[in-house]
Amino acid sequence: MMPSENQVQLCATDTSIEKAGLFRLGSHTVKRLGYGAMQLAGPGVFGPPKDRDAAVAVLREAVARGVDHIDTSDFYGPHVTNQIIREALAPYPAGLTLVTKVGARRDEKGAWLPAFSREELIQAVHDNLRNLGIEVLDVVNLRLMFGAHGPAEGSLEAPLTVLAGCSNRGSSVTSALATSLQRRCGRRAGFAKSSACRTTTILCIARTMS
Repeated sequence: MMPSENQVQLCATDTSIEKAGLFRLGSHTVKRLGYGAMQLAGPGVFGPPKDRDAAVAVLREAVARGVDHIDTSDFYGPHVTNQIIREALAPYPAGLTLVTKVGARRDEKGAWLPAFSREELIQAVHDNLRNLGIEVLDVVNLRLMFGAHGPAEGSLEAPLTVLAGCSNRGSSVTSALATSLQRRCGRRAGFAKSSACRTTTILCIARTMS
């Protein structure tokens, strides 16, 4: 059953972006309610959407209504979501923060695979830069897939070191590197003692499956 006009208006009021408050992402202050672009790609977050024009329109409307940060990744599609974001919003308005993620890839059937070797992480950074059409990534989340279908143990030292190196060079990633870590990687992984962590701003630790 379709919602009534009053229900739609109430929903819009209850989810006011301005009422959600603000959140600090490194040097960026953003509204706590942003837009997750994952589903702009085709079914299963794989391939192109059925209606690309509609996807472009959704992004433009989100920004017009006050969204100031967008969560994305180049492995959505792959490449498709970032390309749609670029088509819809570039040149990007001042104050819009693009939050991307690395650490996974897709195979030819759309399966989610780990991708956090040095070469894969650097390639992911460059893929995001190219498909978004930007020179610097504002915020980067590191998706660690020690287990493809759930949390697992593993070392964070190597992937953090690679991304910290990108950040320190200043050519690809901003100095405030947001790293979203699966929670059960936890203290056993030794990330608190990592030399990369001492040179990288860890903004959040969260369990994530996307």
